Amino acid sequence: MSDIRHQKSERVKPHYAQALRALYRISHFRPLLSLGEHGPDSLRGLCRGRLLAKAFGVARGTPKPSGGGLCEGGFTLLELLVVIGIIATLLVLIGPAFTTITRGTDVSSAIYGVKGVLENARAYAKANHTCVFVGLTEVDSSVDPLVSPQITTGDTPYGRVAVAVVASKDGTSQYQYATSDQGNDWTASYSNGAHLIAVGKLQTYENLHFVPVDFGSWSPTAHPNSKMARYQPTGPPYILGHALSSSVTPFTWPLGSPLDSGYQYRFERVINFDSTGIARIATSTNGDAIAHVIEIDFQPSHGTVFQPLPADFNQDAGSHAVIQLGTTSGAVRVYRP
Repeated sequence: MSDIRHQKSERVKPHYAQALRALYRISHFRPLLSLGEHGPDSLRGLCRGRLLAKAFGVARGTPKPSGGGLCEGGFTLLELLVVIGIIATLLVLIGPAFTTITRGTDVSSAIYGVKGVLENARAYAKANHTCVFVGLTEVDSSVDPLVSPQITTGDTPYGRVAVAVVASKDGTSQYQYATSDQGNDWTASYSNGAHLIAVGKLQTYENLHFVPVDFGSWSPTAHPNSKMARYQPTGPPYILGHALSSSVTPFTWPLGSPLDSGYQYRFERVINFDSTGIARIATSTNGDAIAHVIEIDFQPSHGTVFQPLPADFNQDAGSHAVIQLGTTSGAVRVYRP
């Protein structure tokens, strides 16, 4: 019988010990739970180390502080509120800086995205011995991107830049070079884009603005130490964002829709690469003219809102950017302040 009692005792002891330990831990949370009963002054007798030690059993037997119960690491509710106030003030002060950094990052990502599209389009034209057309347009970013058509008119057709690439199926340019009425044959034979194929997917970039934008001259002669110093093309259509820039080789997206209806995007600012990689922008009168460079000027926007820039603004300061495409070399260069 004694053996049986002994065995029962041995079985009970572990459970009893666990219950005691649980009770001990709970009892050490009482200082934390009693703060609401005794008010903020009860914090005076507790320091951070002892609160943690008692709550979680990290260091038992911590000696009581001398001198009336106020330990060196103690803090009051007033001190806590002061610290929180300082942190809140700092967050308010550095908030605009973070916004500027974010906008700069968005612009950089978009600029190098467009740069990559141009480089890939030229490579595709040369590799497949065909003509490739790169279209850019800007639409109202407050409109859902799935809506058709996207809004390019009205008070705020800004803030979302779309880029699409199509190629000729038979390798030809789909229009004849001419110095008058050039592009009439493109329009006449467009047939809902039946002679074109899509190259890749439509690319869209939010909080970006380029129509109408023309930063103006910033030559290396006048600004020899500037990161923005460059030789510009001679105006429209070779500054793609200029208000008067357009091409006589427009196309719609998605392919399969006519030029005047049923599309989501219509691209009227179009750069075309021939099978040798030479870039042109076709107008009704420029024939097979080749400019030395094509430029696209970009600036950040906040949704549909952007900061209008004066004609003589300092191009060495800001979050704007310029892409220049060498029409014969195919080199794509990015300029940033």
